Amino acid sequence: MDTQIANKARPKSRASRDIVIAYAKGAETAQVVQSCLRQLSVDQGAPTLLLMFVGGKHDPDAVLRAVRSVHQDVPVVGGAAAGVISREGFGYSGFEIGIAAWHSPDTTPQFYSTDALYESDHEGGRRLGRMARDNGAYAAPILLFYDSVRSYEPRQLHVAGSVVAGFREGWGDGVPNLVGGGVLTDLNLTDGWILTGNTVKRHAALALVFPEAFKVETQILRACRPVSAYMNITQKKGAKIYALDGRPALDVIEERLDQPLIGADGQPTRIMTLGQKIGDPFEHGTPDDYVNRLIITADLERRSITLFEPDFAEGSRVQLMINDNEVMLESARRGAATARRLGTLKPRVRPMLRLYIDCAGRASVVTGAQPEEATVVLQELASDDVPFLGFYSGVEIAPVRGDPRPLDWTGVLTTLLEAARGD
Repeated sequence: MDTQIANKARPKSRASRDIVIAYAKGAETAQVVQSCLRQLSVDQGAPTLLLMFVGGKHDPDAVLRAVRSVHQDVPVVGGAAAGVISREGFGYSGFEIGIAAWHSPDTTPQFYSTDALYESDHEGGRRLGRMARDNGAYAAPILLFYDSVRSYEPRQLHVAGSVVAGFREGWGDGVPNLVGGGVLTDLNLTDGWILTGNTVKRHAALALVFPEAFKVETQILRACRPVSAYMNITQKKGAKIYALDGRPALDVIEERLDQPLIGADGQPTRIMTLGQKIGDPFEHGTPDDYVNRLIITADLERRSITLFEPDFAEGSRVQLMINDNEVMLESARRGAATARRLGTLKPRVRPMLRLYIDCAGRASVVTGAQPEEATVVLQELASDDVPFLGFYSGVEIAPVRGDPRPLDWTGVLTTLLEAARGD
């Protein structure tokens, strides 16, 4: 079922802040939601929209009930999160909840959803893209969130690349101004769900479409660097890579590493990706020039590997990429500093919201990095008063050279801007 909702107009707020952020953590769902709602600006009346990211140990239906006990008619959108990031705190215990509350109809996005991903990731994306294009402006900024998990046993994921490709087909001519990510309940990819206004949906996708006067500026924070020469994918099916350079893929990779990549349980012993360089393969490149796909498992008998996304094609030239904590932390510092300067670099725009979509694999519990990468981002934005909310995601979606692409192992720091009032 597809959902298409136009938010009800409310009297324009006179408050200085159109978007307010709330964050709380705890095991009692109702208490955590109530704590968040108390942090919102009560003098502005009911919000026009709540965007919520909810740790996977909370029951989403209980979350909605708790919201409805205070705000009966306010649409609630968002989804599950492996963790939540805010100025007031962050973590990935599964007990965190973060909310961005809009209070002005002038800045509130319209939202559209579909649960057709169960039928087909591409078809679900196509339906959502058609709804967004039929009801939104051509250049409108769009936030796209989708359920990452198709099933836990057997382990199957909804494919971000197919969702994005379908969205572009439904959108029609031109390239949608698209940023987003996949939601999931925990680092083990156990489950996922989407909040679609008044209900909880699985196998769903959600698009928030902003007024055309709004713009987005996005920094992609990287973490991977190449550690091999180029290899050609010579046999694959879906996300499984069977052969590189005409030989079993796992053999080739482990020879390059000079150590096993996969343990006896079939799981990686370290974080590795395959990376495809964008542009001239023989020009000097930086981490920003790569699209990476995480190696999530392998078949020890077939000597194949399985990537997080199936979009690399036979004949693609790839390199083995390693997660580098130094690269990750420096990229986080640099990207957050660039975002912080937006208000001075573009004086005729007003930063309204910073949304951080952070790959769950960048958490310190996975990488061992100290300090936490999210801490670095928050420290760089400490002097900044722009509302900030982030969540730990499955896949991140952001423009690479103007083209929206699914990404692995990145942080996507997006700033939503509007023309300065009075312009």
